[in-house]
Amino acid sequence: MTLDYPSILFFLALNNLFIIALYIYQYFFHHKQWYLLLVALGIGFQVFAIVIFNFREAFPPLLPIRISNFLMIFSFPLISFGLLSFDGIIRKKLLWAFTAIAFLVFFGSLIVEENNTMLNVIRISSSSIFFGIGSYYLFTNTHKYKSAILISGVLLIYSIFQLIRAFNIYQLGQTYIYTTNSLVGNWFLIISLFVISGSCIGFIMLLKEIDQKTILEKNIIIEHSKLKLEELNQTQNKLFSIIAHDLRNPFNNIVGLSELLKESDTDKGQAIEYADLINSTAKNTLNLLDNLLNWAKSQTGELSFTPSKIKLTKVISEIIWLKESLAKAKHISLTYSPTRDIELYTDRNILDTILRNLISNAIKFTKQGGYIIVLATADEHQVQISICDNGVGMNQETIRKIFDPSSTMTSLGTENEGGSGLGLVLCREFVKRLNGHLWVESVVGKGSKFIFTLPLTSGAMG
Repeated sequence: MTLDYPSILFFLALNNLFIIALYIYQYFFHHKQWYLLLVALGIGFQVFAIVIFNFREAFPPLLPIRISNFLMIFSFPLISFGLLSFDGIIRKKLLWAFTAIAFLVFFGSLIVEENNTMLNVIRISSSSIFFGIGSYYLFTNTHKYKSAILISGVLLIYSIFQLIRAFNIYQLGQTYIYTTNSLVGNWFLIISLFVISGSCIGFIMLLKEIDQKTILEKNIIIEHSKLKLEELNQTQNKLFSIIAHDLRNPFNNIVGLSELLKESDTDKGQAIEYADLINSTAKNTLNLLDNLLNWAKSQTGELSFTPSKIKLTKVISEIIWLKESLAKAKHISLTYSPTRDIELYTDRNILDTILRNLISNAIKFTKQGGYIIVLATADEHQVQISICDNGVGMNQETIRKIFDPSSTMTSLGTENEGGSGLGLVLCREFVKRLNGHLWVESVVGKGSKFIFTLPLTSGAMG
C-alpha cells in the first residue's frame, strides 16, 4: 500500500487546524477552561512543526530541524497534560516532571541531530511516554467518566504503536527515511488520524458528560436547598405560632393576676394564691423561653457543644429537686434510685434540658396521686436513662406526631396544663446532638416510658 506523504501531512495539518478552531470555540462559548487552550496550543505546535519541516529547504541547515523537533517534542506534554487536566486539577508535580522530561528529550535530540535514526527514535519514544502517562491518569481518574476511559484507550493504543514504531526504526538504522513508504510508516499515518479524531471527539464528549454531571449535582443541591427552606419556613411558622399564642397567654394571665393583687379588698389568703399562680406561670413561661432559645440555636447551627466529665446521679438529682414542687402540686411521687454512680463525658447544659423536658412532660400527663420513676443503667459503652410514669399514655399515631417538628399538635395535661409541643422535639434533637438515641414505649391508659441512650464518651454529631 502506497500513500502520498505530502498530501497526507497536509491533511493532518488541516485536521489539526480544525481541532484548534473547535477547542478555541469551546473555550470562548461553552467551557472557559484553561486546559482547552493547552490542548489547542499543543496541536498548534504540531501544525507549525509539520509546516516548518516541509519547508525546511527555505531555511539555513539544521535550524528548521531543531525548531521542528522543539515544537513536536513539547507538543506531546502540552496535549497530554491538557487532556488529563479535564477535571480542573493542576497537578504541579506532574507538570514539573513533564517539563523536565521534555527538555531532556530536546537536548538529547540536539546531541544526535545528525543521526536521523536516533533522532526519530528519541522523538517518537517521547510521544509514547507522554501519551502513556496521560492514558494512565485518564483511566485511573476517581470520577470514572466513560469518555475519559475512551480517550485513555485511544492514547494507550497510540502509545504502544509508537513504541513498536520506534523499535522498528531503530532496527532499520540509517536506511529509514521518514517520507519513504513502508508498512509501519503507512500505519503510523492511519493511526495518527485515528488518534487525533478519536481524542478530539472523545474530549468533547467528556466535556458534555462533565456538564451533565454538574447539572445533576446542581439539581440535587437545589432540591436539598428547597427541602431545607421548607423546613426553615416550618420552623418560622411554629415559632410565630408559639410566640403569638403560647407566650402571649401566660403573660396575659400574669397581668390579670397582678391586677387582682392591686385591689385593696384582696385578703391575704387570696393574695398568696395569686402569688403562687403568678410564680408557677412565670416558671412555665421561663421554661418555654429556654426551649425556644435552645431550639432556635439548634436550627441555626449556633448551639455550642461543651463536653465535660459529669456525675449522672448529681445531675438527675438536681433536676428532680427543681421539678419536685410541680410534682407535689399534683401529689405525684417523683423518685430516682441510683444503682451506682455513673460517670460520663458529655455536655451538661444539653443533658439538663433533655431531663427537664422529659420529667416536665411526665408530670404534665400523670394524674393526681400517680408516680414517676427515673432509672439509669450503664454498660461499658453507653448509659440508658428512662423516665417512666403511669399517666394517660399514647397511641402510635400520637407517638409519631410528638417527635415531628412540622406537627402543630399540642395536648392539655391532666390538670389542663398547656404547652407548645416543642419540648419533646427539642429532646430528640438534643439527644441526637449528643450522639444518642431517644424512643418511647407507651400504652393508652397505663402510662409511658421515655428512654434515651448516650455514649459514656460523647462526641457531638454535626
